[in-house]
Amino acid sequence: MKYVYGPVPSRRLGKSLGIDPIPSKTCNYQCVYCQLGKTTDFTNIRKNYFPKKEIIIEMKKAIKLNENKFDYITFVGSGEPTLYKDLKDLILRAKDLSKKPVCVITNGSLLYQKEVQNALMCSDVVLPSLDAGDEKLFIKINRPHPSINFEKLIQGFIDFKKRFEGRFWIEVMLLKGINDTKEELLKIKEKLDLIKPDRIDINVPIRPPVEKWVKIPDKNIVSDLNVIFDNYTNINFPEEGAFNIYSYDFEKEVLSILERHPMRQEQIIESFSSSSFGKDKIILNLKKLKSEKKIKEIFYNKQIFWKLNID
Repeated sequence: MKYVYGPVPSRRLGKSLGIDPIPSKTCNYQCVYCQLGKTTDFTNIRKNYFPKKEIIIEMKKAIKLNENKFDYITFVGSGEPTLYKDLKDLILRAKDLSKKPVCVITNGSLLYQKEVQNALMCSDVVLPSLDAGDEKLFIKINRPHPSINFEKLIQGFIDFKKRFEGRFWIEVMLLKGINDTKEELLKIKEKLDLIKPDRIDINVPIRPPVEKWVKIPDKNIVSDLNVIFDNYTNINFPEEGAFNIYSYDFEKEVLSILERHPMRQEQIIESFSSSSFGKDKIILNLKKLKSEKKIKEIFYNKQIFWKLNID
């Protein structure tokens, strides 16, 4: 499928059926920790990047094929989902097609816009990110589009939370030597106290980041987190479980997943193994795609990862 993937294992949402309405690496951020690589279409323009009718046809098919196999329908993927102009229509259609809750994973940059707020009001969970407590660090970590203002971003979070009746969870990505000091953590907490999210998720870059200098913080940071954030959810662990596939075309299926989600080699083996297609054949096929420069192999955090090669 072109716009729908999974169900995939999620650290927060159980099994998630992903809807991806944005072309690969179309975003208004260029985050230093992005797992998908460099932003290739750096834009803050909202439009229907793909035909809405085609996305809905795939949604309908995937939901029917995977009935009772997923816990959430999640709008997320290879770009910033709120850049899709008719996102509200897609969310409403998803809710018509399934009784499962709908989650939107977003960078939150456009939550100050009333049109975007209205689009997300009909979802069940909205999960934006906040990695900095001031504009200087925001620019350093997220490298936003020039039209995005930090104070407007924070006010957008505050205004949206006041209106939204669903669950509003904020993720904080911590990077060693950048935003993991006590001073920076206190700045982030100050903004979170203004926003009042229902839940705070603390994450670290467990998958290979776009910038090689980005590192996972030292474990001794936990004591500061416990004091400063008190009540938070630790999601800095690998997700468990196989990824769902729609055909026996290994190349097509693995490229479709890697476009949105880098995978550990062990996950690929678990997801694609069968009686006639074992570990050795899977690794052989991965090496073939690597030689064709379609994917790349990365050794990160003592594990082998495979990513789409978009450099």
